[in-house]
Order: sequence, then C-alpha cells, then structure tokens
Amino acid sequence: MRRAMDKNTERIPFLPLSSKRRCKNSSLRIDYTGISIISMKPLSIATYTAAWIISTSVSSCREDKETDDGVGYFEGDPQPVDPDCTGVRTTAYTASSGGWGEFDRTLDILPNEVRRGMTFAVAEPWNGGSYQGEPGEACGECWEVSTVYATQVVMVHDLCPIEGNPLCSGGYFHFDLSSEAGEVLGGGLGHAAARRVPCPVEGNIHFQVNDSNEWGYLRGAFVNHRLPIRAAKIRALPDGDFRPFERSGGAWHIIEGPVPADGEGIEFELTAPNGEIVLSNLPLDIDPLSGTVHDLGVQFSLPEEEGTGECRYIPPGDIFDEDWGGIEGVKWMPNPWGNDASIEVIHKNCKDNSSACLQITLGQWEGAHLFRTQEFPSDTFSTLTLSFWGISGNAELTVAPSMDGERCTKTLVNVVKDKWTDTVIELSRVCKDGSSINGVTFSNNSAGVSFILDEVLFE
Repeated sequence: MRRAMDKNTERIPFLPLSSKRRCKNSSLRIDYTGISIISMKPLSIATYTAAWIISTSVSSCREDKETDDGVGYFEGDPQPVDPDCTGVRTTAYTASSGGWGEFDRTLDILPNEVRRGMTFAVAEPWNGGSYQGEPGEACGECWEVSTVYATQVVMVHDLCPIEGNPLCSGGYFHFDLSSEAGEVLGGGLGHAAARRVPCPVEGNIHFQVNDSNEWGYLRGAFVNHRLPIRAAKIRALPDGDFRPFERSGGAWHIIEGPVPADGEGIEFELTAPNGEIVLSNLPLDIDPLSGTVHDLGVQFSLPEEEGTGECRYIPPGDIFDEDWGGIEGVKWMPNPWGNDASIEVIHKNCKDNSSACLQITLGQWEGAHLFRTQEFPSDTFSTLTLSFWGISGNAELTVAPSMDGERCTKTLVNVVKDKWTDTVIELSRVCKDGSSINGVTFSNNSAGVSFILDEVLFE
C-alpha cells in the first residue's frame, strides 16, 4: 500500500497527552544546519530566517505568559496524529548514550541502526506513544521517518520537554532527532512524514538494571522490545504474587518488590498495547547488580499488517494560496530586496475572490525571493504556476525557481494592468536534472511596479 502524507488525510488519529505548557526564557533545542545560507543585500535568507524563527519562538515568551503564535508556546489540545502516516516537524540535537528512557542506546543487543545513533527525543505531549498509553509508553517505540533525502527507522530514546522548547509544546507533531539521524534525514529544522513501525529487533527483550537494593527497590529499563510496553509486573520465583512496576519517566521502578527471603529469583510479566502478554523464562537474581543487562528470553510477536505500508513525504507545493504553505516553523516565507521592495498579504482583489493574496511592490532592478528552509529535488513537481494582476501599470518581470538564490533558467513574464495573467513554468525545461529547489525568485526589469500575486503553486 502506497500512501502519501498530505493535509487532506482522513485517517482516525491517536490523541496526544495533555500537558502543562509554560513559557520560559530559555534557549530552543534547534540545529539550524537545515537553514538556507546565502548572502544577499540588504537582507540574506539566512539572517531573515533566523530572525523570523527566533522572534516567533523566543521573544514572544515573557513573564511565563502562554502564547499561541506558531512556533511560540502552544495553547489548546495538541495535534492528533495518524500513526499510519502523518506529518512531523523535525529538529536535531546532540544526543548522549543515555536519555529519558534510561537505557544505553549503544548496547550490543539493540538493532545496528540504533547503536549507530538512529534515535530521537519525542515531544512531551506525545510521550504516551502511538497507542495512547500513559506517559512514558513511547520509550523504545520505533517510527519510520521519510524526507526528500532518505527514509530511516528511528527509536524513541529521549524526551523533548515542553519547558524551554516551544516547538515541542503540542502545536505540531515533533521529533527532535539525534544529530546522527538528522544527518541521514537532511539536517535540522524541517518537515517529514512518519509512520509507526515495529522495532527491527533481533533476539529477546532485555532488562537494564539502573538501581536496586536488598530491601526490594528495583529501577530499570526494558530494552530491545518489538512493541511498546503497556504494563510490567514482577514476582519472586517460584510462586510469588505478581506486583506492578510503576512508570518513572521513560523507565520503570518498584519500591516494594521481591527481597532475597521471598524466593529463588525474579520473573517479569510484560504486556504490549495490543494485549499480548509474555513471561520471562530466564530468571534474574532477586537483587541484581546496578548497571547489568539481562536477557529475559522472550519477545513480542510481529503484528499482522503492522508496518507493511509506505508513507512518502511530499513537500508542500502551495507557496501561497490564501496563506503561506507549509507548517509552523517550516513555512514558505517572503524576502524582498531593494529600497522600495515590499510584500504584503492583502484580503481584497484576489483571484477568484479568494480570501488572501500578495501585493508586491518592486523598484527597477529590485526583486524578491519566496523561499522555505528545506529544499526538495526539482523533479518532485512538474510545473510552477503563478497568477499576476497589474496595479500600477504594465511591467516586465523575470521569474525562476531557485536554490539559495541560485536560479534555474529565467522565464520572462509580462504583467498587464487590470488583468490576470497566468504563467505556467515547466520545471524540467528550466532546471537541470538532479538540481534542488527551495525558492522562487522574481526580478523587476521595468520601472517601479506594484502587482498582485496569487495561486503560487508547484504541481
């Protein structure tokens, strides 16, 4: 089954957990390596992008006030998510071997991809996982992430908390990728598609002991499980009663567990979100040593049909069609250059009486970029379409798809006063094979001109 992630999907979503949202004056965990870096006067795309993101993400956070301004702190119910195929925003950070899940991601028992760093921190509102469990159930769950650069399975190993991280506050499903996973999938701040998959594990579930004592306290993490763990219990062998573990962040603990006088060892009962229950058949000592990792001798079954489809990422082709296309933080944005250049969203005189369009003013030899921080291959779409309406008079413009300001072959467009002019540019004709695009660039070759621009679409 082939599915493309798009905004029109009508799948039944899973609902994220409600969390307290606070606005703090603390830094964002964002790797800006994914942002376009070019040099233009008077304002470069790099400077403009960084200023826009920082101003909407940080300067809006004052005196613990909650905000709802895109990539500022989010108010309301977090975005529902379709685990079969959904959009996800990504950032990247430098992950350590340990994390919120309290397991070592370099353990030899884990899949090779995890050991080489294919992990991420899940945004706090979704830390109950894709099966809508209690906080912490997401730990160790796997997702397949697709971008225009690659497709990669990654495992939840850490948490991106709401406090200090507006992008992780619930406005849009968010993965903070490890730097290793970010490098594979294309850098920092970006947009991708994701679907839940069983973890590609080999062998059995293991238990990593993080703390214990002879009075029955035991803390640790279950690792290398194919599916998330919904519940965990422990008992003394041979015939003790099962006692429940409690969630503690991404790990588990029990305060009054079995003690040496209770029996010969300990046994675990683990339950998956689909109801499957497994019993460990390789018993542990009742007081296992901290820092040790133990094979439990069991594994969850592979669910039928689970993870057998495809979820393909398609970049947003609507540059501007009643609003800027894309998601909060990774939208198409304007960057005009020149003393008289300006771009303004207006709500009248738009094509086909649409609710919004762009009014652009350019002096002679001035121009503008419409750009996004994330590039895509030029053959992703077939055409670029634009509609122009002359306000001040006739004008001659050049238009071209571009990558960091470097243009494909320019197309000459004649803007006519008081008339809509539709332009269709065939991308295969103007852009070289293998090239990438992250913008559309205009230049004005005429005297100063004002015009309306609407329905700017890659199709």
